[in-house]
Amino acid sequence: MRVTSEETQNFLDFVDHELDLQNFSLDSWKEYLKRLPTVYNNDVTFRLLFDWHWNLALKQGRAGVRLPSVHLEVSIFTKQVELIQAVGEYFYHLTYQYRELILFHARTNVRNKSLLEIGGSLPNDLLFDHLGVRSYINIESPDYIDARSSIDMSLGGTITSKHGEHERRRTIFCNAEDIGEHVLPESIDHIFSVACFEHIYDLPAALQACYACNKFGGTLYSYFAPIYSCITGDHGSIPTHDKFQEKPHGLHLLTPVDQRKKLIKAGIKDPMEIQNFLGKVNFDRVPNRLLYDDYERICTESLYYVLELDRQDDYNLSKVFPRQFAEVRRSNLNINNMMTSGFRINLLKLQALQHIM
Repeated sequence: MRVTSEETQNFLDFVDHELDLQNFSLDSWKEYLKRLPTVYNNDVTFRLLFDWHWNLALKQGRAGVRLPSVHLEVSIFTKQVELIQAVGEYFYHLTYQYRELILFHARTNVRNKSLLEIGGSLPNDLLFDHLGVRSYINIESPDYIDARSSIDMSLGGTITSKHGEHERRRTIFCNAEDIGEHVLPESIDHIFSVACFEHIYDLPAALQACYACNKFGGTLYSYFAPIYSCITGDHGSIPTHDKFQEKPHGLHLLTPVDQRKKLIKAGIKDPMEIQNFLGKVNFDRVPNRLLYDDYERICTESLYYVLELDRQDDYNLSKVFPRQFAEVRRSNLNINNMMTSGFRINLLKLQALQHIM
């Protein structure tokens, strides 16, 4: 493949000759991470191919449909995707979290920047040695810790505790809505979050708090699952019960009246048991009950300028769950989208929005 940019071609030659899963070098990987954002942001051909091959690997969008007569895969980009996946799993036991971190880094370049992570905790060597982050704050939500413990006691406790302390990291235990009480205004270059925004109780307030602590020119990047926009994505809000041999997909999307009917039809008769079951489905603080449309509205109407709103949709999910789709359609007119399984947002804080209009 010929690429017009000499810098890009040099980078691809480096990937081709210096990076190899069979003879892996951490020093070469650090060099890859150091150079990736420059090439990604300076060469649109590289950027489009890089993103396309992630969709190809994840079987998403047009890239996810492989037609026998069309060959669109470029081996040097497939190699990068495979390397990123392998490094995340082998060194950190991370899958989509590591993928999204590298995609975020490619877009923003976190080297020598201050980073705030909401709802997670990244390892010290990854942050400070591999990516070169200058300072790091992570937010762990007491609400989420309690919710994890209620599902499984072995999941209780903090994520941060497994990484240990570091002079350049700080952990804050608060809900995302309250970040402003702990982080100085306009002090953070970039905000990163994976699999968390679906758990934030008051997302508009959380985005406002993030905006306040972001520097001008700083970004917010998040990847999460809009739970109430997926027939299968209840995220633990549907409890297990011996009356259900398998989880009743879509029950969380029915109206409360039809939810109750479904439980009674399954043989759950005790009113208190039904009440406790439906309380878990509908009223627990975590996860939130936002629909996809709510997320889109909240993000686009926040103070941030929108760089990216990327949905991961399974357009054929209705063929997999036809009975459940029909059941929800009959029950709840408020549910429009049951196929969005992932949502990637990239937001920018601008000082003078009108200058770009």
